[in-house]
Amino acid sequence: MAGTISGNSLMKKYAGYLHTAEFRVEPMAWIGLSLVAALVAGTGTWAISEFALGLGQSIPIGAMFFIVLADIMIGYPYLMAQQKIDRIEEDLPDALRQIADTLKAGGTFEYALREVVNSEYGPLKKELNEALRMLEEGQNFKDALQTVYHNIDSRLVKRTITIIIDSVSAGASLTGILDEIAEDVRASHRIDKERKSKTLMQVLFMFAAGGIIAPIIFGFTSTIAGILTSATGGAATPEMMKSATEAIGIIQNSIQFYLFAEVFFTSLMISLIRDGRLTKSIIYFPLLLFMAYLSYLMAIIVSSAIVGGIK
Repeated sequence: MAGTISGNSLMKKYAGYLHTAEFRVEPMAWIGLSLVAALVAGTGTWAISEFALGLGQSIPIGAMFFIVLADIMIGYPYLMAQQKIDRIEEDLPDALRQIADTLKAGGTFEYALREVVNSEYGPLKKELNEALRMLEEGQNFKDALQTVYHNIDSRLVKRTITIIIDSVSAGASLTGILDEIAEDVRASHRIDKERKSKTLMQVLFMFAAGGIIAPIIFGFTSTIAGILTSATGGAATPEMMKSATEAIGIIQNSIQFYLFAEVFFTSLMISLIRDGRLTKSIIYFPLLLFMAYLSYLMAIIVSSAIVGGIK
């Protein structure tokens, strides 16, 4: 029962991302399309790697392309929705300040909202236009703002609208409230930008360590393990060689699994440090996985070529 509720909640959340990103498609349909496209791409990559290029890592390469493409396609609506929300949150302080200035000049809230809608505020303009339309149709102040509350999946916007509605209901001055909220939102954005600038070096280090350095070390380790097995081949019995080959296979599979896990947790740390939200890892994970596996394969190819040259 709890799993069903959780699944429905996730689907509802994902449907909200699709709506915000203006994707006119059902969540399950988009997820299914993404998985099919990723499966076709992964299978094609495996076939090219196996039969055209003759690479020994064809199955992991195909699996990597499947995971990366599926993650990108499924996460794309979230990325687009998040960019739209970020733009709305960035424009919100200026819009609130403009409404407050219009109210100070003697205008009504409806007139102030119309002035904002006629200005260039990107996605926020569209949402406020919906609230303005409701006011013109005779809806009250609270219902109009509640529309914006439900249409924008942003904690900042929801908190702002809640404060405005509660303050006006308590009899406070709307002009003063809007000025104070505008300053608070602007200060919050300034803090976020400072955090991103101060954590830039840490993020770059984790990208380099998780996406390049560690995979290269894993690639050289995999090659060295294969060399040690072949070096003892002349003195070993067939049974020993079979056991050694199986052990090498286990080691290589373990390295690739650890590489996947390392990339996953690195993307979680980057999203938490840079954005303060674990959900942003869906943006960093495919890029890191592609970088890591490419570095891993290049390390295997280069180290094998070096060993072959020495021989």
